[in-house]
Amino acid sequence: MPPYDARGEGNRAKRHRAVLIGVEHYGGARNDLPAVAANLRLMREALTAGRTGVLGPDDLVEIPASGGPGATVDPLRVRAALTEAREEVTGLLVVYFAGHGIVRPDGSDLNLMFTDSRVTRDRHHPFVDTLSWRDDVMPVLRYARADWVVVILDCCFAGNALGAFGPAAGQNFALLTAAEPGVEIPPGDPGGGTEFTAALHRLLTTGEGEPVTFTRIVTGIREAMAPYKAVDGHPWIPDERRHGDDVVLAHAADPGRPTPPERPPPRQDGARRTTGRRRPDLPAPALLRRLPPALVRRMTRTTALVLAGAVALAGAGAWYLLGGARGGGCDSPLELRVLTDPDLRPTVQKAADAYPKRDGDGCRAVSINVYDAKATDAVAAFRSSSLWQEPPAACPASGDCLRPQRDVGAQPDVWIPAAGSAWQRATAGTGGDTSAPAGTSTGPGTSAAAATSTAPGTSAAAPRSVVGLHRMGSIAYTPMVLGVPDTMKLAQSMQTGDPLHAIIGGLETGQAVRILRPDPEDTEGALLATGALYAASSAGQVSTLEQGMAQDLPSLPSTARELMCALADGTHNALEDQAAVLVPEQTLAQFNLSAGEPGRPSCATEALAHRVAHYPSDVPMLDLPFVRVTWAGADRDAEARASAVEDFHHWLATDPVARKCFTDDGFRSVEKGGPAPPGEDSVLRSEDNATAVRERLPVTGTDADTGASASLNAALSRYRQALGPGKVLYLLDNSTSMEDQRVWDGPGGAKELVARSMSSLGARDSFGVRMTAVRPGEPPTELVEFRQNDRAGARKAVAGARTAALDARIAEGLRGALGTLRQDPAAGEQPRLLVLVTDGEDFEAVAKSEQEKLVASARLAPLVRIVTVSLRDGACAAGRFGDRLAAASGGRCLDPADDIAVGLVAEVAKAGTGDAE
Repeated sequence: MPPYDARGEGNRAKRHRAVLIGVEHYGGARNDLPAVAANLRLMREALTAGRTGVLGPDDLVEIPASGGPGATVDPLRVRAALTEAREEVTGLLVVYFAGHGIVRPDGSDLNLMFTDSRVTRDRHHPFVDTLSWRDDVMPVLRYARADWVVVILDCCFAGNALGAFGPAAGQNFALLTAAEPGVEIPPGDPGGGTEFTAALHRLLTTGEGEPVTFTRIVTGIREAMAPYKAVDGHPWIPDERRHGDDVVLAHAADPGRPTPPERPPPRQDGARRTTGRRRPDLPAPALLRRLPPALVRRMTRTTALVLAGAVALAGAGAWYLLGGARGGGCDSPLELRVLTDPDLRPTVQKAADAYPKRDGDGCRAVSINVYDAKATDAVAAFRSSSLWQEPPAACPASGDCLRPQRDVGAQPDVWIPAAGSAWQRATAGTGGDTSAPAGTSTGPGTSAAAATSTAPGTSAAAPRSVVGLHRMGSIAYTPMVLGVPDTMKLAQSMQTGDPLHAIIGGLETGQAVRILRPDPEDTEGALLATGALYAASSAGQVSTLEQGMAQDLPSLPSTARELMCALADGTHNALEDQAAVLVPEQTLAQFNLSAGEPGRPSCATEALAHRVAHYPSDVPMLDLPFVRVTWAGADRDAEARASAVEDFHHWLATDPVARKCFTDDGFRSVEKGGPAPPGEDSVLRSEDNATAVRERLPVTGTDADTGASASLNAALSRYRQALGPGKVLYLLDNSTSMEDQRVWDGPGGAKELVARSMSSLGARDSFGVRMTAVRPGEPPTELVEFRQNDRAGARKAVAGARTAALDARIAEGLRGALGTLRQDPAAGEQPRLLVLVTDGEDFEAVAKSEQEKLVASARLAPLVRIVTVSLRDGACAAGRFGDRLAAASGGRCLDPADDIAVGLVAEVAKAGTGDAE
């Protein structure tokens, strides 16, 4: 089939459009992007050039409509323009964005940033005044009326949009990204645009012999960018996704037309700019090219050089007289990237914001970018550090392979884990100590870099190491405690000196107790507490414990703060009264504060009981080590970067302002190599915490470094296996309405969701897939027989499933599935999960009386958790059928308001053993 051509005979009468979005000016601390103005000019020229362009000038919508460094761009205006284009365009729709892009710490949810965009500390909604590619842009464009949609993203992390690329069934849609997932790109040249867009312009305007199609562009742009390097020396490889045949983006150029010269690749040995005043960057050849051609032809070489020199001197003089560059003459500061534990993120961010480093001109010398990642992801990434610079060429469709750029973020300069145990696990098996006092530097080629060796108990060869982890000392302390409501009975003598299992045993005497802690995958503190929690537990007890937590809080909180917020929201009153929580002392102290007290978390309510801290003797202290991170090959500004890291560490460890950032949040300062007693202004000394915490700490466990690696790895393995092997039965609504609603096939469709979630199932798990669209009285169709199955075969069967012109028998399917999963009641601790995937039509049609019976059945033992996936809104609203099934079974209801793909994988992982394997 020939590629779609907007200028083709049958398409000329259709409405075409290009929405060109360029954000040059940013408020707050984010740098402006002067090259964006040139980018918009280049794209305008490429799309509307008389001979090669596929669009006319009237087909362009530019945002902002008028340029200039002060022009602002509002996300609401952009969204409105995309919505208008979705409804009005019937031919070719091109959307182009140039500006800043940002992602969550796990690499998900690319957000396009605009003039007033900002980042908050809310983990659930961290970005304000942005547009999410996944939640805002893609949903609008997915239902465009256009024959073809082409999106081009020129921003940092543009490649992260690929994971949420989900066109509608049958839609022609192409996405071109400036780089691969997790890669940041340079800001470009104010005069010539960014390297990516300049290369794209050349390809669109100089094609010879045949039209320039999207597939031809992909090949050409990758070749054009091969000589360049992205930020941190990453290979610069544009990426793409395409759904449909092909589309013409430019016509062949006039053979006699001269080809614009390619921009030479930037020098790779130069450092990223640090501090100081800008000096004028005056490319004289570029200025000469702007002169009238007739004048240029008459100029001699000498005349040209004299003119270029005069222009340069004039420009330099004007720059000097006007006080230097816009923004007060300050160049972009040196950026330090600080990776930390999710429990520590708010406090470390507060300290980074207070860091005052400036140069002699009063310019900010160092910018601190703080981000967090799951503690287990950070350790795994450092142990496989080469994957940061050389990601796997391909991952399975499920995405279950290690990609540090996606799972953690950019390469850090500093790592502040919650405890030395994380550093020890990252460096275990290296044969050398990488700790170093402040001021000491050991290069990344030393044994410190060997942190990527395989974990204990494995024999696979480790990926090549490119990282050095140099420990420089602790910056604060806080112990892990068991926070017990002060309404519960427990001997005061057990507040200190007893192991965790003894404290829990004392609590369970004569009263109901629920033990809760955050996900040990996410924070080091939760993992240390889990190690002690499992120490005296058999395998069966561990499984029962974890299933109980999953039932109490179906979505296990990621941090101690999230756990306390969940208890404070008023929906878990009975649980809150019985919950003893394993959290850092500083978190407990903050939530004990009365309303109106400084430092009290915003989510705290009167529903939350005052809690007393009990200090288990077998849970190590959180000692917040400061770790300098160095990278092989990152030599361009190594000296300046090392100096900045050491200065930041010295400030954190010694400066009163820095210390106050931590003590205000309930941490203990460092004194003589250990935790100091809290000062008078500490949260720990407040009236609310007078009887809740100990002023002087008892000994709490061994040093977090001593023998921690093997025991914590074992605890982590037990945690991952505690909910498996499991039984998982999928009920797949295959009625024709699923196809009519366009939720059956393609990315984000029912079949793809089921197949992807199977990544959480292992060889020991029993699972099956049944289709519910059958004639009255007939049992559901067995698509995949319920037993231990090969995942590849099961996915192939799901991929080949077809809809049936029959109603889905939801009630019958649920009854039969519950019966199948409960056939072996003796295996009471084995996890059981029922997953129903539907568009909601036949699901909501179940009679009310039948709904009541099914909800009652969901409460019976042995427990079967029910996860309902509704691909249309409504079924998960409070009080609806899906919500009641989830509440009765300790399951969950997912709808388009959730990230269904991620949520379903996580829910299946609670029953399956694929992740543990």
